[in-house]
Amino acid sequence: MIRSFKDKLKKKQEAYEAKQQVLAEQAEQARIKHEWELFDLEQEKIKQRTQLILAEEESRQHAEYIEWKREQRLLQEQLDQQPAEKINTGVGAGHESTWRLTWKSFSTHPNIIDLPMSEKIRLYRLAEQQQVDRLNYYANLHSQQNSLGSGPPYGTATYFLDGVVDATDNISVISEDTTWPNSVDVNVPLTINAGVTLVILGVMTVNAAIINNGTINASQGFIVNSGNIDNTNGTLIVP
Repeated sequence: MIRSFKDKLKKKQEAYEAKQQVLAEQAEQARIKHEWELFDLEQEKIKQRTQLILAEEESRQHAEYIEWKREQRLLQEQLDQQPAEKINTGVGAGHESTWRLTWKSFSTHPNIIDLPMSEKIRLYRLAEQQQVDRLNYYANLHSQQNSLGSGPPYGTATYFLDGVVDATDNISVISEDTTWPNSVDVNVPLTINAGVTLVILGVMTVNAAIINNGTINASQGFIVNSGNIDNTNGTLIVP
């Protein structure tokens, strides 16, 4: 049977449309593949920037530790020469911050400052985790009274150093000035007594009600879910 010109034209049109559909699907697959490649490349850049920040922080900390040791040696020499005179050893304010990665210093780094807040928090928690071994190393270099968590400014308790405050910590009231130098997830109700200051240096995620009758100072840190904090009788200091 001889097909009409109209039938032949229709077959050619159908074949053309089928080929165009295949080309369109191939182009869409290529576009999706390219987008994933760009996403993977951006994630690798973020990872490299985070590693660079940690390397810079480690170098800075090491240099400051060497300088601190030199100052301690000079102060000790002065103390030996004048045993009756009370001399500030320099281990007070500011020393412990040398060995802690704080939210403020991390979040304002040129490679981090323009990232979305959720990404800043994710990378900061990653940086904290990667720095645990380094912090333990520096802490062990000092005498017991200067070790992390054994004295001021952290108080006598170290329940917060694992990053979680929950029922196993058996704490519902903060009754003395305390500094949380690391990120903490608060999963149980807490009360901050009047006259007491809680300082936040990392990221505090508030998953349970906090009654603040004193002061929560997060000027150097960051608070997630701050709406769970009742500041009727207290003060909340944020950046």
